[in-house]
Formats: sequence, C-alpha cells, structure tokens
Amino acid sequence: MLLHTAHLAHFLDISHVSIPTLCTDLSRIGLEVEGAHPFDLSEKVVVAKVLSKAKHPNAEKLSVCQVDSGNGVLQIVCGAKNVEAGQFVALALEGAHLSACDLAIKPSTLRGVESFGMLCSALELGLPKLEEGILVLDRSINADKPLKLGTPLKELPFFQGTLLDIGLTPNRGDCASVLGVAREIAALYGLKPNTPSTKAPTNKPALKLEKSTKHLALAYAHFNVPSLNLSLEMRLTLALQNSLGKDPLDNLLAYVTHLSGVILHAYPTTELEIKEDKLGFVKAYSQDTELSNIAFNPPKNMGLNALIEASFLDPNYVATRLSTHAPKHAPSLTQRTTRGSEPQVLLGLALLQEALTTLNAPALEWESFYSGLEAKRIEFGLTDIVRLLGLEISSAKVHGILEGLGFGVQVTDGHFSVQVPLFRHDIADIADIAEEVLRFVGIENIPSALLDLNEQTSHNPHYTRHCFERTLATKALSLGFKEVVHYLFAKKETLEKLGYPTLKDSLDLQNPINSDFNTLRTSLIPGLLQAVAHNKNLGFRGVALFELGSVYSANREEAQSLAFIASGLKDLPHYPHPKGTQWDFYNFATNLSQILGSFCLQSISPTEQEAQPYLSTAYHPHASAWIVVGGQKVGVIGAINPILVQEGDLLAGFMAEVQGNALSPKPYKAKEFFKLPTSFRDLTLILDKDCPFNALQEALFEANIPHLQEVIALDLYPENANQIALSVRLKIQSNTALTDHELQEVVQEALSVLETRLGAKLK
Repeated sequence: MLLHTAHLAHFLDISHVSIPTLCTDLSRIGLEVEGAHPFDLSEKVVVAKVLSKAKHPNAEKLSVCQVDSGNGVLQIVCGAKNVEAGQFVALALEGAHLSACDLAIKPSTLRGVESFGMLCSALELGLPKLEEGILVLDRSINADKPLKLGTPLKELPFFQGTLLDIGLTPNRGDCASVLGVAREIAALYGLKPNTPSTKAPTNKPALKLEKSTKHLALAYAHFNVPSLNLSLEMRLTLALQNSLGKDPLDNLLAYVTHLSGVILHAYPTTELEIKEDKLGFVKAYSQDTELSNIAFNPPKNMGLNALIEASFLDPNYVATRLSTHAPKHAPSLTQRTTRGSEPQVLLGLALLQEALTTLNAPALEWESFYSGLEAKRIEFGLTDIVRLLGLEISSAKVHGILEGLGFGVQVTDGHFSVQVPLFRHDIADIADIAEEVLRFVGIENIPSALLDLNEQTSHNPHYTRHCFERTLATKALSLGFKEVVHYLFAKKETLEKLGYPTLKDSLDLQNPINSDFNTLRTSLIPGLLQAVAHNKNLGFRGVALFELGSVYSANREEAQSLAFIASGLKDLPHYPHPKGTQWDFYNFATNLSQILGSFCLQSISPTEQEAQPYLSTAYHPHASAWIVVGGQKVGVIGAINPILVQEGDLLAGFMAEVQGNALSPKPYKAKEFFKLPTSFRDLTLILDKDCPFNALQEALFEANIPHLQEVIALDLYPENANQIALSVRLKIQSNTALTDHELQEVVQEALSVLETRLGAKLK
C-alpha cells in the first residue's frame, strides 16, 4: 500500500504528528512502514506563470516565453510543445539543482537567445510522467487554494507530504485505502475520522434481485458530464500508485477507490438488471447481455454518460467462488475484492460527488441502493481477554481500544457484546478481538511467563542411551580403533591371574559351555588382551581396539563398561618415519579425551583398593592413573604390565577401562565469549616430585583468581632427587582491556597460592 500522507487530510488532521513518529507507531500496530519517501524538490523550483509565448527566431521547435516568477519577469527558452500563455508552471531558477536528472540551472544562450531558468517537466522534478512536455500546475496541489507566484513547490501541501510504503498482511484489505489507514491512525491517537454523509437517497427505485443475499451491497448513481479533466493532484496520485490510465472516467473512479476503498465501475447504459446465477455469482445484465460479473470482472466503459456502480461482495464469499468454480476474472480487481474492499458503498459515491464538485462537474443523480449485509456480534468476558493476553487489563481500556477501531461495544459487569464493523471481515472470534487489543497495548508490554505444559513425554531412555553409546563408538572408529565383541563368558583362572575379582561360587555358572567360558566376565580387558595376542600372531604390528559391553560384579550385578587398548605401532612405516611411530601415553590419553570428553588423571596410591574391578595387575604399577570425571573416579588408564607383555607374547602398549554407567550425554553449555585478545604468562615452578598436576590446578581454581581462565602444563624435567621443575602456562582473559600491572597481579596471586598450598617456588 502506497500512502501519500497529504491525502490523510481528507479524513484527519495529523499536522501535530511527525512523519518518523507516525511511521514508528503504524509499524507498532501491525501496519509496517517499509519505506518513507519525501519529495526531493529544490528550494529554487517555484510556482510561476507564463505571460506570453513567442516563436524562437532561429529554431522551429523552441519557444521564447516571458515568465512571471513572483520576483520579476524572466525570459525562458522552452522546447515543450504544451507550453501556453496563462499556464502555472514549475520554474527552476538560477542556482537550482534538479537531483532527478542531476542538472544545475544557470543562465544560458540557446540559438542566440538568452534564457534565465528552465520550465520543468514531471520527470525532471523526480515525479511520474503525466504527459509530454512541462508540468502544468493547478490549485489542486495547494489544497484548492489559489497558487501564489514565487512559492517554492516544496512548500505546497501536496509536496509537503511523504509517500509511505506500508506492508499489509493479506487479511487487512480494509487498510488498502487512505480511509482504512486513517481509521487506524484515528484509533492510535484518539481522533475521529471525518467522512462525508452517507445517507441513502430519499427517492430511489427498488433494486430487484432474484433472491436476497446477505453478503452483497450495491449502490448506483447516474453520471453525465460533457467533458472530464482530472486535476493535477488526482493524476499525480494515480501516477504515484502506477495506476494512471488513459480513460478520464476510469481514472476518476480509481482515484475515489484509492481514497475510500469502495469498488467503483461505470456501465455504458442506464438500464441494468442484477441477477444471481445458480453458482452464486452476482452479475449485471442489460437487455439480457452480461455486462459484468460483480467482484470478478469490471464492465467496459464507453463515454461519459454512464451508470456508476459502487459494490461490495464479502471477500470470503469471493475467495470461495474463485477457488470452487474458477471463473474468468480481472486479477487487479479480484486482488482487492478477495482481500476486502470497503462495504459502505454509499461512502464511495459520496466521495465521488466531492471529487466532482472540485472539478466543477454536475452532481450525481441517485438511481438505487441495496445492502443485505448484517454485522457480526461476538460475546465474551473480560477474563477471557486477560487469559488470552496473559495481562491484567481494565474493562475501560478494552472498551476504548475497540470503540476507537470502529467496533460497536456494550459492556455489562465485565461482559462484552461487540458488533464487528462491516469492513473488518477478518474478525471471527474472541482470539481476533484479543489480537486487536494486543496491537494497541503493545506486545512488548506483555509480561514473560512460562508456559503451563502438562504434556507427557514420549522420551525412551533406553533408545537415548543406545544412541549415546553408538556415538561413543563412532568417535572411536573415526580415530582408528576397531570395535570387537566378545562373549559375556570368561575363564575364571585368567581373571584371577590378572587380579580381577570373580563371581562368588554360589553365583557362578553351574553348566558352563566349556572350560574356557566357565564364568561371567568382570572386566573387558582380558578379552582385549586375547584379541591383541591373536592379531599379533596374524602378523599385525599395530593394534587399536575397543569394546562396549556388559560386565558383572562378584554379586553377579550387571553393569556397562567401555575398554580400549592400543599396542604396537600407532602408524606403520611411512615417510618420513621409516620405522613408523609408536603409541605413547599422551597420544593414547588424547584419543580417549576426544571420545569420552575432557577428564583428569590422578595418581594411584599403592594401598588403594576401591577401584576394583578396574584396578588389576594387568596395568603397569608405575605408569597408570585414575580417570577422573566431575571429581569421580570412573576408570583406569595405564601401560600394559611389561611382565604380562613378555609372558603373553603381546605388543607393548596402553589400555583403559571406564565404567559405562558413569558416562552420560553432556548438555550444551554456552561459555562466555571474550572479544579481546588472550594473554599468556609462562612460569617454571619448583615442586615436590610427588605433587600431581591436578593438585596444582585445583589449588589455583579454588582460589578464584580474577581473569585466570586456564592452567596448561608445558614441560617437566627433574630438578634434584626430591624435586621437579614444571613449566606451566597461565591463560588470562577478560572482557575489559587489562594493563600490564593487572596481568602481573594475576601472576603474583597465582604464585602466592601455589607457595602457600603446595610449597612451590618460582625457578
């Protein structure tokens, strides 16, 4: 919808409202203003009058005009064919800049005749093209007041307005006219729109319909003028809407439709018969010849002696007929009628009469009027609105909003009886009423509240667990580990030899398959060790395996376990490593962290027994550690015991086993995003050789040192028989820029904590 704000003066006085404020408020109530385009006219383009026109002595197509600029008479050489003496024109004075054609006006000599300005066409002023030649002005662009010579065009009421591009949703066809938007603005600012009288004619012939219909309104009036010349304001308005045609009567009706929203057409006859056919289409006939299908096809106009029809057909009815029977239709017409035109058809004829008065044309002669429309009524209580909006609102507030929008409202003890205006076909129930109230209350004023949901979850925990475990397996496979699956049975003697617990005798298998499967396994590690030995015998020089499955406690309680083993070469011989690369502890631990997520390692004391069945003699006693997740010991990682490697003819390597039940999907957790660069400070500390790195981390994080984000181990080497030198990196970061002094304070506080808690010294 393209709305020229100057046209609002037909219905409202909004001179006290600025254009930016109007745009913001319209967008807030759902009429989104997608663009605001003021007229870009130079201060030095003024109203002038052509006093005389003479032929140019040296050019056939040029004229020499004497033009009154209001401050004197100027000689202007003009090439327009339509320039005539007595015309009011747009004169660009010396110094004017026409931005539409990027032209600066200055005195010039054309074929030997001096010219001191330029008479402008519509295109040169940045306006739509109306005709060939210059733009001829009239009083219509000055609110029908006489034009004053020398007045800048930009000060005339028409050009002081702004063209608003309003994005309408399909259900708001009532706002596809100046009157429709004026109603919304009136409700917004507590104004009352002014409309001409729409009383039905006292002397009207009956309009005969073969059957009565509740979705139709029609009005007719006789139109007979000898000639019709539209004002500049009318033609510019239509040109700005891209709807200016060649027929003057069609243009006049289009102009009134733009103002009022009423569909207007002209029939080239005074004798008309209205019939509704068996498909529900309302058609106009003359002497049994179909002239139009009302709301679908307009009649073809011929001449200025015509019958003017103002029509309305319920848009829902039109859309249904258009979808069900697919008649031939005019797209521009059905776009309006299906979205909703103005049902007050007499208002359209009243505004047409006003337009004719400004053109000094004869008055309309009424022919007939019919309306079978019935207003809809909706009943509801104030509590219903409160419940829908989630906002406590007074009855007076609701009453005021609806009444301002044109609804008929009756309120009794909080009970509303609302009559929906005929132009609001989109209002069907209380939810639509609540939406109207919400538009003016403002959605930003509705308090946030949690939804009250009682929905039963269909979540299947077993399937979710299965998906999580397969995700772990997929990660392991992507890192080069091969998945193996063993029986749940194991050899009891092998478990005992490796230091794993076994089932109680009373719970053991009574009828084993064979002697190698005479009990239930209590760990996955023995099976993985056998798989490594088997693959070595087959000639493989590097093996990386994992298994996810059930294990049992001594009391035959089932639990899930996840075990990994990597032995031999990590990478087979290749350039530039002709001997390949061996697995080391850090490579193995890094791979595990990529599968399981981040974890910490904690040294195992010689006396610890609480980790059974995961702690066994299968691990190297001096190269193994607890896997700690969230402060809990969930498994063991370490090198394969060298004695076991030698006795079992295995490949040296590393293995780990984790309690499967201790692993679970981690919810996504947003972390603070730092926009400034990170600062790092490296320190080398002298510590007791038995001090674990996780103790150092815990000490620093428990101290809550400002801006300290992370502590990273870099290097480790012996200092003396009882001490080590540990190089660490402090990661320091903040959302504010830190000075060197503040960075040094972080380092000093970290050193103080480590000295107090762990006896550390800076090397």
